[in-house]
Amino acid sequence: MRNLIHFILKNIHWLLFLFLIFISTLLMINNNEYQRSKYLALENEIVGRVYSVADGISSYVGLRITNLELMQYISSLEAKIQVLEYQLKEAKIKIDTISILPDSTILPFEFIPARISNKNISSIENYITLNKGSNHGVKRDMGVLGTSTHGVVGVIWNVSQNFSIVIPVLNPKFKLSCKIKGSTYPGPLVWDRQDIRYATLEEFPRHVETHVGDTVVTSGNSVIFPEGIPVGIVEETQKQKNDNFNSIKVKLFINIGDIDHVLIVKNNFREEQLKLETETGNVN
Repeated sequence: MRNLIHFILKNIHWLLFLFLIFISTLLMINNNEYQRSKYLALENEIVGRVYSVADGISSYVGLRITNLELMQYISSLEAKIQVLEYQLKEAKIKIDTISILPDSTILPFEFIPARISNKNISSIENYITLNKGSNHGVKRDMGVLGTSTHGVVGVIWNVSQNFSIVIPVLNPKFKLSCKIKGSTYPGPLVWDRQDIRYATLEEFPRHVETHVGDTVVTSGNSVIFPEGIPVGIVEETQKQKNDNFNSIKVKLFINIGDIDHVLIVKNNFREEQLKLETETGNVN
């Protein structure tokens, strides 16, 4: 209290000056129509801007909620797509007799929506951090796709309770089994460490006819990704040192720098398949 009184006494002339300015401005506005109209216009402008900012903040919060709902919807749609593809592959397709999967059927793949918390794509050993971990069913070696399923993002490398680390396509440690759409011959897709827009499909059989513009898709020869996920398009074909194979330059569909959300791929038959393959290997 003593400090307050001391401050007032020390600055009494400035406080008095500001008080007189306030009183004179108030009298001028109340007794002058032109000045009053200008004041009201300024007041409306300030209030309007405040409401605009508040509305923008409210809209942003609403967009985040809407975005989460959309991610859940995309995940459910992708699961339905897998159901339809499963039906077409497993059933003997006839116009009048297409078998319908019962509700109890376990889908081969499910999808967990996630948001990118951090990403490093400016070096060689690139990585991405997701906001989903073991508490959400995420495990190591699960695949990661773009939300439109047009483009492979990478593979889960490490997992904590609430976060996971992804080795993306833009990392030389990552290899993806791919094929040209319509063919059955797979080859490893690897990043050449140069351009984030391109990767190389190596060891691809030379006798398989390829053309610029052909679509490159996942081969399905693993327990990580479903078959037929679009990865990119053929940009250029080159001969390798081994005369039996070509090296294909692929322009990737995915632009990791532009994405904020992804789908984590959960293979429900992964453990069963790996166990059977391990047992078979032990027998041999």
